[in-house]
Amino acid sequence: MVFTYKNEAELSAMTPEQRDAYGTEKRQFEAETRQKETEAAIAKALEGGVSQKDVAEIRESLNQIKESSNLGASKEVSVSKQIAAKKDILKALASRTNISEKEVEITTKALSNRASVGDNEQAFDLPDIGKLATRKLVMYDIFPKLTIASSNNNGTIRYYDWDQATTVRAAAMVAEGAAFPESTAKFQKYSIPLQKVGDTLPVTEEFFEDEQMFAAELGLFLETNVALKIDDQLANGDGTGNNLKGVFASVPAFVAPEAGIQDASIYDLIVKVKESITATGGAKYTPDVAFMNIVDINKMKLKKDTYNNYIIPPFATVGGQVVDSILVIESNNVAANTFVLGDRRFARIYEKGGFELSQGMVGTQFTEDEMTLKVRKRLAFLIRNVDATGWKKVTDIAADLVTLASTPA
Repeated sequence: MVFTYKNEAELSAMTPEQRDAYGTEKRQFEAETRQKETEAAIAKALEGGVSQKDVAEIRESLNQIKESSNLGASKEVSVSKQIAAKKDILKALASRTNISEKEVEITTKALSNRASVGDNEQAFDLPDIGKLATRKLVMYDIFPKLTIASSNNNGTIRYYDWDQATTVRAAAMVAEGAAFPESTAKFQKYSIPLQKVGDTLPVTEEFFEDEQMFAAELGLFLETNVALKIDDQLANGDGTGNNLKGVFASVPAFVAPEAGIQDASIYDLIVKVKESITATGGAKYTPDVAFMNIVDINKMKLKKDTYNNYIIPPFATVGGQVVDSILVIESNNVAANTFVLGDRRFARIYEKGGFELSQGMVGTQFTEDEMTLKVRKRLAFLIRNVDATGWKKVTDIAADLVTLASTPA
C-alpha cells in the first residue's frame, strides 16, 4: 500500500483516531525512506572499496549517529551529501586503517515544515461571506400590509373619516312633549401619496464575471439598506417632503396624570398609557403592542427594590416581554426615553409589491463596462385621522415617571 500525504483540509475532516493512525503511517514511511536513502548513499560512497561486512558495520555506525543526533534541529546538508563528503573516513572505519578516526559526524537534513513553502496561499475557503450587523427590523413585520393595484391609482391613497372637530353627539334625556336634540354628522376627505425608497450601487462588468460569490451579495446588500430606511421611516418619518408619516408623527402624546404611584416604574407607565386609550375608546381599541428602545426595556427589567430583589409585577410575564397584555417590542429606531403604544390593527402599510431589483447604465457606464444596480420600493404608512386615538406616544419617560409618582393637589 502506497503512503500518500494529506493536506490541511483532509486532516481537518479526520477523526482523532484517524489522525493518530495517519501519524503512525507517516512516521513509518519517513523512517523507511531515510533508511533507503542511507543505504543508497553508502553504496555510492563505497563503490568497490569495502566488503558487504564492512557496509553492515558502517550502516550500524550511521544508525547510532542518527539516533543520537537532534532530529528536530534545522540543518542545511542532506545525509546523502554528508556521506559522500565523509567517504574517506567511512572507508577508514570499515578497514581499520586509520585508528585515529573513531567517529564521524553526520547532521540530519533540513526540517521541512509549512514555513518552508514560500508565499503559500493554500487554504480551506469557507463557502460563504460574513454578514454586516444591523439593528433589528421590526416595524415593517408588525404592521398589517395591503398590496394596492399596480396602475390607475395616481400613486395616491384616498380615504374618508368622520370629522371629529365638527361632529356633535347630542343625545339627551327628553321630557314628554319636548323637542329631541339634534346631533351633527360631518365627514372629511383625506389623501396621502405613495413614497419611494431606494438605493443604487455602481458595479463593473468584470466584477460580475470574475467574482460571482461576491456579486450575489450586492442585491441583498441594497435590499437591506432600503429595509433599514423603511424601518426608520415607519417610526420617525415626519410626513414632509418625500418622507413617510411615521407612527410618532401620526399619534397624540400621552399626558401623564399625577397618580400618587409610589416609586413609579416603566411597568406602571405602560399600564397608565393603555388606560388613557381604553378609558375613552375601549369599545373600539384593544392596545396590544409597544415599541421601545432596548435601553428603556432593560431599565424596566433591571429595576430592583431596596433589598436588591428584581421587581416583576403580577401583571407582567417573566422578563417583561408582555406587560398588562401589551407586547413590548425592541425597536432601536425609537429614541431612548420614549416609546409608542397602541392597537396595531389601526395602523397599516400600503405598498406596491415587494422590493424591485433592476440594473441599468448611467452616463458613460456603457463605454466603461459598468452598470448600476438599483433597489426600490413604493409604500405609504397610514394611521387614519379617526384612528389616531388608538395610539399614544411617550416623549419623556423619566419626566412622566416623576409625574405619576406625584400626589394630586
